[in-house]
Amino acid sequence: MKKKQVLIEAQKSGKAVRVKYTNGSQPNRAREIIPLKIEKDKVLAKCLNSNAEKTFEINKLKLLNDQQYANHEKWEPNASFLTDYEYFVIQKAKRDKFIRYILIGIVLIIILALILKLKQ
Repeated sequence: MKKKQVLIEAQKSGKAVRVKYTNGSQPNRAREIIPLKIEKDKVLAKCLNSNAEKTFEINKLKLLNDQQYANHEKWEPNASFLTDYEYFVIQKAKRDKFIRYILIGIVLIIILALILKLKQ
């Protein structure tokens, strides 16, 4: 079975596939991926090693051993999908945005105070 066909079958069944990716931050490292979307020469997949969605070029993927599918249950995204780190990053972004608004408000108050002082 060709790579793309194996990926399509895994996408339909929701099962993981063991692959080596010759590109990326850790080239030639064995990974387990669950294909989510396949387009032309790329596959968007849930990488179970990093718990992140990543895009892989199909021609740079190598299927590992004769076993097409890894031993993982079907993956379904849900509310508990976020890791602690991802939750932390989201909360930090919200906090940073709130702080930015407060700082903008303070700057506007200072500018307004300076303008009123200059008019006197």
